Amino acid sequence: MTETVQVRRSETASAKASCMPAEKSRPDKHHAITQAASEMFLAEGFERASLDQIAHRAGVSKQTIYSHFADKEALFKAICVELTEKLTIPLRQPRQKDGADLRNLLIRLGDDALAMMLHPASLDLHRLVLNAAARFPELGRAAYEAGAARMIDDVATLLSQRSQSGEELPRVLGEAEARVMAEQFIGMLRGFHQIRGLLGVDAIPVAERRDYVRSCVELLLRGG
Repeated sequence: MTETVQVRRSETASAKASCMPAEKSRPDKHHAITQAASEMFLAEGFERASLDQIAHRAGVSKQTIYSHFADKEALFKAICVELTEKLTIPLRQPRQKDGADLRNLLIRLGDDALAMMLHPASLDLHRLVLNAAARFPELGRAAYEAGAARMIDDVATLLSQRSQSGEELPRVLGEAEARVMAEQFIGMLRGFHQIRGLLGVDAIPVAERRDYVRSCVELLLRGG
């Protein structure tokens, strides 16, 4: 009799478990939400994407989304910052430990930066942020700080440090001058490549893109 009751209890527990919402068994609901939101925002834009759509795609309830994010705006901002951070990872790798000369360091950084700018996900993110910046100015600032501003800071620091020896640059650069040169370099890299990407115009071949980066580096070093 006791064994029968235990079996029935076990069967009841199993039945309840099988009836639990799918979201209860998800090991990482936060990741599921952000992944689904990224796909929906990139596909539909901020205005058209709804929390109901995101919840359905993530396999969670809308209430679960609210337990992680205050509202759709908070979720959108988190997605944009997360995508920016992910895309700029290659630009945050150490570049001065291998003793490479300044020219080669700038070429490597330029190759990584331009490849990141032209990555499809980066172009999608750029469109999203531009469309949303008027409504969420703080989002535009956050994207700028995580992307362009970080690149400018890194290049300015590199130029300032390497100018101290007088071997790779003709004179010592002050902080302000190094920053102006860094902005000019990033601007040269971007050129019309990103505009073409945003407008759906075919990109130049990778070999030509690398030659372009090298020409930008030569211009920078001659100007220094």
